[in-house]
Amino acid sequence: MQRRTFCSGVAAGAALAAASLPVRAQATRLRLAHAGPETSSQHLAALELARLAKEQSGGKLDVQVYPGGQLGNDATVIGAVRGGTIDLMMAGSVNFAGLTPAIGALDLPFLFRSPAHAYQTLDGAVGQKLMQGLEAHALKGLGWFEVGFRCITTKNKPVRLPDDVKGLKIRTTPNPSHILAFKLLGANPVPLPLGELYQALETGAVDAQEHPIAITWSAKFYEVQKHLTMSRHAYTAMPVVMNKARFEKLEPPLQQALADAARAASRFQREMNARDEGRTVADLKAKGMQVIESFDAEPFRRVVVAETRKAFVEKNGGDLLAQIDATA
Repeated sequence: MQRRTFCSGVAAGAALAAASLPVRAQATRLRLAHAGPETSSQHLAALELARLAKEQSGGKLDVQVYPGGQLGNDATVIGAVRGGTIDLMMAGSVNFAGLTPAIGALDLPFLFRSPAHAYQTLDGAVGQKLMQGLEAHALKGLGWFEVGFRCITTKNKPVRLPDDVKGLKIRTTPNPSHILAFKLLGANPVPLPLGELYQALETGAVDAQEHPIAITWSAKFYEVQKHLTMSRHAYTAMPVVMNKARFEKLEPPLQQALADAARAASRFQREMNARDEGRTVADLKAKGMQVIESFDAEPFRRVVVAETRKAFVEKNGGDLLAQIDATA
């Protein structure tokens, strides 16, 4: 009887002590989806965003990253983020042009004079204005990752002059300015999701494509393409967005931690891409690609710039382009 009383007392004391301990809040789990492969800089930057968000929130934010289109293609995931079934995503800016057409300005051929011009535009008033345009569509913009400056690859012949583009079945983004530019050059542009492109190149459904070299490398397009021209004919930004209602439900310190993590991860990716470009080109050469590094853009500019800008201004006005042009 005494032993039973003693054990009961110990159990009661333990329960009282446990009840007095502070309850540790469970981390807020967020799912981030994107279409890039696991070797891409966008995925490495997404992992950096997740790491920083956890660190800067004191472990209160747990961002889980799903690469390679695991949760759907870009269009599907944008819809899911708007609907709240996925929390975060990132995709090339062209994928948001159906929601806010002004964002399509970023994809105009030869718009940006340099990477610095692109970054100053995106990190300044223009980028902020474009992000605000997404809020009416249930999206909160957190930062600007990048797809980068686009370069042409082909299977059968190199591209040096505009005439070399004539007749090419080339995969492009669905951006109207990209499609128009390649039509002006005499190509047959074919918009396709990134996840379908390798097979399309392999089977000959298309015989050329244009992506930044980091994606050409990470998606292994060198296996089905022989020639790379460092054309840098357009730049593609990559907004990182979150379901707006979900973001607003976070406590202000967590909102700040997430936004700070996105901006820092953006700088991380940009620095990585700049640092690795030479090494990527060298590796593509080692894998058998013939690389044209010296490219005269002027003949291409004469064909595409005036007409693509005109088409954009007719639909969206010229104020945004003037602001981008004036950015130092």
